[in-house]
Amino acid sequence: MPKIPKGRRVGQAAVNAVRTLLEQHDHIVQEISGQNDFGEDLYVTFVEDEHVTSDVIRIQVKGGDKWRRANGYVAPVNHHGDTWADGNIPVYCVVYDPDSKRLFWANATQQLRRAGPFKRPKVIGVSPNAVLADTTMESFVAQARRYVGRYRGREAVLTHLGEMSGVEFDPADHVLHFVNGYDEDLIFWRRPGDDLATLLHSALDGSPISSVWRP
Repeated sequence: MPKIPKGRRVGQAAVNAVRTLLEQHDHIVQEISGQNDFGEDLYVTFVEDEHVTSDVIRIQVKGGDKWRRANGYVAPVNHHGDTWADGNIPVYCVVYDPDSKRLFWANATQQLRRAGPFKRPKVIGVSPNAVLADTTMESFVAQARRYVGRYRGREAVLTHLGEMSGVEFDPADHVLHFVNGYDEDLIFWRRPGDDLATLLHSALDGSPISSVWRP
């Protein structure tokens, strides 16, 4: 007869705890079927004053004492590093401690982006101070919505600069925009792994004028 995995009960309890808490605060939660689980368990759309916002995050939920560490908790990245860092919707990790029945959260996308594509961590660090509860829900939602706005904003900026220069920038590219004293646009562009960066200059119709930097 088929056997039920030992971690199934605590894993489902963790997902249920996160979903119940968010729904108690009127946020919209969509649970992802286990058959379609590719690194996220929940999609959350935030609601403000009974109005549905456009701010959405994905959540990976982990439950069990195996994720507890001396300085907090961790959530495994496994093979999800690229999609968590470069996807269209930010990913948060939430760990459920079955002993204390408490939830703890971390912004996985932010941690992975800060580490960079060549130093991706194997786990997401989750602080024991980052408690997700009724009393902290307002601050969590505010932080998450601010990050979604910045995250979405960066994509908008890259799209705009790409249209200016005729280049399709990858979200992982290093792109900086400057305006010189002659009111000309200059775009500093470096792909991850490239030894040299390129300077795009609006006076030359966005054509690369030189390789300008060696790390």
